[in-house]
Order: sequence, then structure tokens, then C-alpha cells
Amino acid sequence: MPGMLERRAASFLVAASLIAATGAPALAVDKVSLRLDYVIGALHAPIFLARDKGFFAKEGIEVEIMPGQGSTVTVKLVGNGSTDFGYAAADQVLLAYAKGLPVMTTAVILQKNPVAMIFPTASGIKSLTDLYGKTIGVPMLSVGEKQWRAVERINNIDDSKIKQVAVDRNIAALIEAGKIDASVAFFFVDGLQPVAHGMPMSWILFADVGLPIYSTSLLVNGDLASKNPDLVRRFTRAFVAGWVYSIDHQDEALQNFLKNYPTSDVKYATMQLPEVLKITKTPDTIKNGIGHSTMENWEAMQKALLDMGIMETAVDLHRVFTNDFLK
Repeated sequence: MPGMLERRAASFLVAASLIAATGAPALAVDKVSLRLDYVIGALHAPIFLARDKGFFAKEGIEVEIMPGQGSTVTVKLVGNGSTDFGYAAADQVLLAYAKGLPVMTTAVILQKNPVAMIFPTASGIKSLTDLYGKTIGVPMLSVGEKQWRAVERINNIDDSKIKQVAVDRNIAALIEAGKIDASVAFFFVDGLQPVAHGMPMSWILFADVGLPIYSTSLLVNGDLASKNPDLVRRFTRAFVAGWVYSIDHQDEALQNFLKNYPTSDVKYATMQLPEVLKITKTPDTIKNGIGHSTMENWEAMQKALLDMGIMETAVDLHRVFTNDFLK
């Protein structure tokens, strides 16, 4: 018995010493997971900066950042509770909710849809009608193709005057080899890869020719948002802080990313991050802060998805997005 009492006394003294040294008992840290939209690249640099500069730690959060396999997969994993938070396309969040998954966007980071018609600057293409007589690549049976068909309808494009060929993940290489004149693609991915190899590129964003669709957003399972709103608020705050800081400290964000992923193509990464950061800003986010979104734009996006036949019936958008966790 004396030995047991001595051990208890010793344990009490150690605990008392720790409390005295810190001024308070150590607080519990929330460990959460974040699934990205795709393979990790410089376009995710602000997220790693938020982690490495301690923005999450300041909020009492330890985050595990995982690569994704496309926004559709990420949204499903958040919806079924396999991962706590996701970074994925806002239209996929809306589509998933319409199919019954309890997902909600708490911050729209990329305000403009990055899908575009990309082409070498030397091609002389300035407008969509300049594609007449050209060979263009289209990722068939994809959301990108559906968006292109919508853009064709909106702009009265006669696709019989354009040769359209199926492409997959080799878009930049096909353009560089001169096998296609232009292609439907993400402007800050395939649009920049040829530039990194010395070929100047230009593009026409679908968002600028009649297709208003929000892009990548922070999402959470709706049940988690209801059960632990404080955690969601702290996570959203730290996540957005990484983007706000990166806008004003682009080189620091880039160098931090390259430190984490030293095998990255430095030239490509250096070009990609500024282009991504550009589309975080709109008159709305300049006024209300990075990540803010409006009912008007969500309604326009829902209408576009309905018109494209991707979405069957409209849903209550108040349940799909909120700005409350940004406050």
C-alpha cells in the first residue's frame, strides 16, 4: 500500500507541475480528415499553407490531407461519412444532395468554373466561331462535354462546322503535337502545361460565355454540421485563412508547397498557383470575403444543371450551401 500511495502522489505532482508550467490543462485536439478533389498540385498550396502555418492548430484542429480521385468521389466519401471534410466542385455537391446525400458547402473558394476551350495563342482563335474548320478535343461522356454542349446551345454554335474528337487525359500532349487545334479542358491544368513547355496558350472560359457555375468548394457532411457546428466553424475559418493569406503571400505559399512536394514541376507550379488564386475573387468576395457565395449564383448554377439535363429536379438550395460558418 505505501508503494501505491507514493506512486499516486508522484503522478499528482507531475500533473500539477504540467498545469503550473502551461497555466491550464492541455486542451483536446480535434483530429479530422480532408479529402481533396484530385491529385495534389500547386492549386492546393493554400491548404497546405494553412496546415503548416498553424492556422488549423490555432483552432484546435489536427487535419489529415488526402488526395482525391475526382470531385464526384470526394463528395460521396463526405456524404457517407468516410471523410469529415472535402474540397470538391460545388456543382457536384448540388448534384449529390439532389440524389439524397447529406452534403453542404460552407465556403466556395474558386468562384469561376475552370472548364474552358483552350488553344495555342498562335492559332488566332479569339471567339467560339473561330473554331469553325478546326479539330477540337472533347472529353466524351464527361461533365466537361455536357458543359460544352450547353455552351454550344447558348452561343448558337453549329457543331457540324467543327471536327470533334474524343480525348482523355492526354489533352496537352495532343495540342503540343498539333493533333488537335483546341480542346475542352481545365484552363489551369491542360491549358498551362504547354506553356510550361514553351507554347503560349489562350482560352475562353465557359463561365464568360453564358455558363455560370461555381467551382471548387469546402464541403462537410450535413449531419456533422448539425451535431458539431463549432468544429465546422473552426475548420472553415482555418481553411479560408489559408487562402486569404496565400493571396497576399503567393511566393510563400508556393515555396511551402514545393517543400512538401519537391518533385513537382516548379515552372508549372509557379504558373498554376497565381491563375488559381485569381478566380477566388469576384465583386461578391471582395465585399463579403473569400469563400462567400450568393443565392442568385447558386440558383443560376442549378438552372444550368437542369437545362443540361444533368439534374432532374430543383432542390432547396438553403440546405446545400451556407455562409454562416464564414461569419
